[in-house]
Amino acid sequence: MSLPESVDALIIGAGHVGLAMSSFLTEARREHLVVERRDRLGGAWQDRWEEFTLVTPNWTTSFPGWAYDGADPDGFMSRAEVTARVARYAEVVGAPVALGTTVQRMTPAGRRGFRITTNRGQLTAREVVVATGSFHTPRIPPLTKHISDRVTQIHSHNYWNEVSLPEGAVLIIGSAQTGVQLAEELFEAGRPVYISVGSAGRVPRRYRGRDIFSWLYDIFRNGASFGVAMPTVDNLPDARSRLSAMPALSGHNGGHDTNLRQFAADGMTLAGRLTSADGERLTFANDLAPSLARTDDFFEERVRGIIDCYIDRAGIEAPPAENRTIRYQPPELTELNLLHAGISTIIWATGYGLDYQWIDAPILDELGFPRNVRGVTEVPGLYFLGLLWQHSQLSASLVGPEFDGPYLLDRMRRAAA
Repeated sequence: MSLPESVDALIIGAGHVGLAMSSFLTEARREHLVVERRDRLGGAWQDRWEEFTLVTPNWTTSFPGWAYDGADPDGFMSRAEVTARVARYAEVVGAPVALGTTVQRMTPAGRRGFRITTNRGQLTAREVVVATGSFHTPRIPPLTKHISDRVTQIHSHNYWNEVSLPEGAVLIIGSAQTGVQLAEELFEAGRPVYISVGSAGRVPRRYRGRDIFSWLYDIFRNGASFGVAMPTVDNLPDARSRLSAMPALSGHNGGHDTNLRQFAADGMTLAGRLTSADGERLTFANDLAPSLARTDDFFEERVRGIIDCYIDRAGIEAPPAENRTIRYQPPELTELNLLHAGISTIIWATGYGLDYQWIDAPILDELGFPRNVRGVTEVPGLYFLGLLWQHSQLSASLVGPEFDGPYLLDRMRRAAA
């Protein structure tokens, strides 16, 4: 698709979020264009590793304007399947997408809206919706340069499969969703696995007879009717909490819990937070025990009470909760010689940083987030959709546009009135 000289509304990013926004604008009969830097549709899912699966059930791919109608709503799509579904979504909603179009600079242009410079030329837009998510730049700590050159180091973003790694043991830095899934995959392939445990909590795959996401989705949709609500960005203790890792669980093999204590009992080696590196020698904080305790307490302290309250107030018949406590306490590991342990690879499952430097306007806060209220910025005509904690923890998920998109559309309508 060729680029027009101007467009009423421009959506940047053709993942499921950008396509959902396109669906909303089409229903509102708003002229718009979606630009996507990749040469193929499918969003960031096509960047994931070979054996990746969704951690949310298939029914969560019920995008606005296209409900999931497959045969396995409670299953978990593979990387290829979710990529294909997102690509198909563009066709279903008739999204006008210009592929291979990278936005290099966006500058407010007064009453004319915005001037956008791309690798394919320039255009202007009266309004812009940025739908590029919050996972832009692989985050790798400076410690990497102090580790022996003998060891292969990659970010989880660049991991493809087990056989692509050098033979030997693997150390994974980080224990959020990606870290625990890669640990399981490599351990099942016969690799000795070490994990440097971080601050991520965990939630059960199923709770009181249903998948955990089924409860969360119901509470977001219907909880207000019963005086029950999940936290929103306004309830967070501080701005940095938006960067907290997502609770860990897995969609592999039909979906299951991921418990670090069980990992250790099965033969993986756990350590606390990595604090220093000197060639082959790594040092870890003596904090494994409290880190595991915080991981175990996450669901109990932050989620369980909300679900139980919703079940009671809504009068839902649900079986009692199962007690699946694992008490194994792995030994504390504070020093590790990589060579002696046979570790050939370190995978940095340390998340991503934000990159909005291409926006030529002073809208970023001290953490790099665009200042916004539910996606509406202080720059007239500039909006965001799919941000981490744009409104709630679901905002950056597959179902996020269902909750945040209609609000954004309403604000755009009000601004145009």
